[in-house]
Amino acid sequence: MKILACSDIHLGRIPLVGEGEQQTGSSSWEAVVQKAIQLEVDALVLCGDVVEQEHAWLSVYEPLLSGLDRLKAAGIKVIAVGGNHDYDVFPRLAQESDAITLLGLGGTWERCDLGPLRIIGWSFPSSHTRTNPLKEFDASLLEGAHLTLGLLHTDAGVQTSVYAPTQSSDFTSSTVGLWMLGHIHKPDRVANSNAYYCGSPFALDKSEMGRHGAWLLKTIADSTWDEPQCITLCPYRYERLSVDISGLSDLEQVRSKVTSSARDYVSTLQEPTNLYLTPVFVGTLSPSVDLSLFFGSFEEREKLLFEQQRSKVYLVSQSVDETELEVDLGSLAQGQGPAALLARMLLDEDEMASLAQKYQSLDRESYNSSAFGILERTVLDTDDAIRKSRQAGRKLLKAMLVQTEGGF
Repeated sequence: MKILACSDIHLGRIPLVGEGEQQTGSSSWEAVVQKAIQLEVDALVLCGDVVEQEHAWLSVYEPLLSGLDRLKAAGIKVIAVGGNHDYDVFPRLAQESDAITLLGLGGTWERCDLGPLRIIGWSFPSSHTRTNPLKEFDASLLEGAHLTLGLLHTDAGVQTSVYAPTQSSDFTSSTVGLWMLGHIHKPDRVANSNAYYCGSPFALDKSEMGRHGAWLLKTIADSTWDEPQCITLCPYRYERLSVDISGLSDLEQVRSKVTSSARDYVSTLQEPTNLYLTPVFVGTLSPSVDLSLFFGSFEEREKLLFEQQRSKVYLVSQSVDETELEVDLGSLAQGQGPAALLARMLLDEDEMASLAQKYQSLDRESYNSSAFGILERTVLDTDDAIRKSRQAGRKLLKAMLVQTEGGF
């Protein structure tokens, strides 16, 4: 038996790819449908957030129903659970199409059988729920089944969340053979459990780096599961490109190093793709190099850098500066002026601890703002606050020294 598993398609959301290039709202859904038919799978399982949200329903109705009809004509069963985005859309879909089976509507566990396979699922009853669905799991749903698959949209690995929080131990302690999850857009295994996040079939924005696609699930003699296989569907890919610029003294050398690093990275790829890279500068930075001028102009951002091995490589967004200053803080601190004063502060552990306390206070107060009130409250520990304070100080010192070097 073969099953294709995916989630977080977010039909109705149109991802921007690079500069001005758009994917249509149904591109990823079309790719999933085509792959399921091409692989001749027995079923396609969807783990929630198939639709972006309620107001997008009309724009995605036709492509969604058309895809379901094609899958039905190919003899492929479609079984799904609802996520926090499509909890209110799926009940309507269940009434309007017999090409999809929806499990667990209203926040209750439900099962269905597909040959020797029993599939269980739970759907969001509303857009937010702080309850762990597995705490209410009905084990009797598994009675008489030897091959089982669980479907769930969940925020795994966290203690508190408004998106059905679960723990990795919930999955390892269950008697379900394999779990496929939705909500997190990166395809990944949950710790060392038997649960896998499907991820989004296509990257929805530049923060969703790495491969994106769907999981191919195969059974062994219809009695146990083979290792899930991640299949790439997304025709583009976002990545951070680490570039060590230690010892480089001008921007042209930096740009050449970025190009050579990008070529080296492309040579490691197994599949050709449109690759969008964000340069992350590491190592030591000479005060004579102003990385804010790396792109030269805004128009140079997100332009084609080169083509290699059937891959097109672009640089996107602003670069990320994680370098350390090529400067002796101790010697600098002996001098006079703002830069020397800041160097002394960075070397003073008590001063850093004091700044960290202020940082923590601002962090706590931010939750009093209505704009941040819906977020889960997290505690910034002292070590992290000191690290952030020192990082901010070094960035300021770097800017000061670059200006001084340039004669400002």
